[in-house]
Amino acid sequence: MELYSLQELLKQYLDWGFDFASISIATQIPEEELRQLYSNENYRLRDKDKEKYLMVFLLQICCEKPDNDEYYKALLESLTQCFKIPLEAIANYIGVDVDGLSGFESSSDKDRIEKCIAHLFTTFIRNPSYSV
Repeated sequence: MELYSLQELLKQYLDWGFDFASISIATQIPEEELRQLYSNENYRLRDKDKEKYLMVFLLQICCEKPDNDEYYKALLESLTQCFKIPLEAIANYIGVDVDGLSGFESSSDKDRIEKCIAHLFTTFIRNPSYSV
């Protein structure tokens, strides 16, 4: 397992063309503090919960790209475990049976099923303060 610092993750994020404004909106950390974190490896946020959230956010952006079935299986598990959504409900929403959902990686409809899983997950984790 590779270990990353906040500075390394911020550098990767910025190298891709993202900016401090968007991460500030997503994490509720002021841009100036993000800039200080980036430029000074000894700087730490006063709010440790926000610093932990920033680390998780950056790890998800930089390290957890949806490029394999395990990513979608983890999202599906989060929906059932964290949000207590029955697998049957997710299958009904997607329009497949439970076996089809459980074995989605070998389905001819895999792409659509993965998109639906991702949509459900992002809907359930959405911060209400950003909803229209």
